[in-house]
Amino acid sequence: MKQKKDIYFIVAEENIDRIYKFNKILLSQLSKKFENIYFLNLFNLKLFTKKKFFSDYQINDKTFIVNFNNSKKFKEFILDKKILALVFLGKDPSYFLIHYLINRKNIKLFMIMNLSQIGNKMTIDFNFKYIFSAYKHYFNKGFYYLFRFLTIINVFPKIYLLFESNLEIKSYIENSRSRKLEKIFPFNISYYKKVEIVNSNYFDSINLIKNEIKEENKNIVYVDTHFDHLDKIYREGKLNKNKQNFFYDNLKVFLLEISKLYQMPVKICKHPKNESDHPFYKTFEISKNSTDKEIYKSKIVIFTLSSAILNAVLLKKSIINIRSSYLGNYMSNIGRQYVQQLGLVSFDIDTVNKLDKTQLDNKLKESIKNYSTYINKKLLADGNISPNQKIASILEQEFYN
Repeated sequence: MKQKKDIYFIVAEENIDRIYKFNKILLSQLSKKFENIYFLNLFNLKLFTKKKFFSDYQINDKTFIVNFNNSKKFKEFILDKKILALVFLGKDPSYFLIHYLINRKNIKLFMIMNLSQIGNKMTIDFNFKYIFSAYKHYFNKGFYYLFRFLTIINVFPKIYLLFESNLEIKSYIENSRSRKLEKIFPFNISYYKKVEIVNSNYFDSINLIKNEIKEENKNIVYVDTHFDHLDKIYREGKLNKNKQNFFYDNLKVFLLEISKLYQMPVKICKHPKNESDHPFYKTFEISKNSTDKEIYKSKIVIFTLSSAILNAVLLKKSIINIRSSYLGNYMSNIGRQYVQQLGLVSFDIDTVNKLDKTQLDNKLKESIKNYSTYINKKLLADGNISPNQKIASILEQEFYN
């Protein structure tokens, strides 16, 4: 019987919509190349996780959600199929059974890492100050070396092809100790067999927005990263409300000052996971549009830490970073890395900032000149080629290999 040309997403999510919406452009391209697209949801096979009841359903004429409540059903599903799968899974012990189950000869795994954001390491951020409050972080990150060992001895699967937008990461992988050892010993050690450079996903999302709306340059946008971000709490413990209040009070003063200086309203792009009802959010308009669209229409983008500002980098917008001791070590460190790598203008909002428009405009113009290196190495290293079209085409070619 002829093998159907299908493509799969292997996930373990309580809410599939998040991954579906984030990959809409890719799914559109995949639907042109493949007969069907399946999301295989293995959430109920996670260890140490309360089981949920899910029903299988169909999103459209080509996209299907299939949930697995036990390993037997999953094994039966994949038994006679050739599986090309994009994998979206964690590496902590709760996912270990899933990695074990997908380590089958008829499953070829692919991974997409084309956001080029500055973010979390795979290993522990150790700090004695938070040793008792950061147990979730230690659990999530502390088993990475065990995970890698299990991939090396083929208990867990490796990734056949990584789609990556960062030339530095591609070079690091291809010159890693694993690759050097493979030249000496006849063993497959590397986690990624191959790395293919593609443009950042922002390339496609910006082009899509350009066809929908006009660039206005009439607003100042604050890209919100909520104070009680889970990654921060994992590392530094529960929310300190006094620090939160100080932070938002200072942020309010700074944003009102910028608004007055440029005679422009400030819009807040509230983080989708931010459910805070802090009074700060009543001072400014909360945008109902996507962050990408608000950035496209803006004149100035302000942020603490957020990969969303890479849209602003590609668009060569004026970007202001804000920092505060109240944010804590984790958030401050990531914000500092964005400032250093992009050469951004940054203000400490804990101190009084007397702003001069002419001076600030000059600093912002100079800052924009620094974006090119980051763009060429990490966002647009593949010229003028759509990343999602390229990924879909390569996956189609791999189906016949």
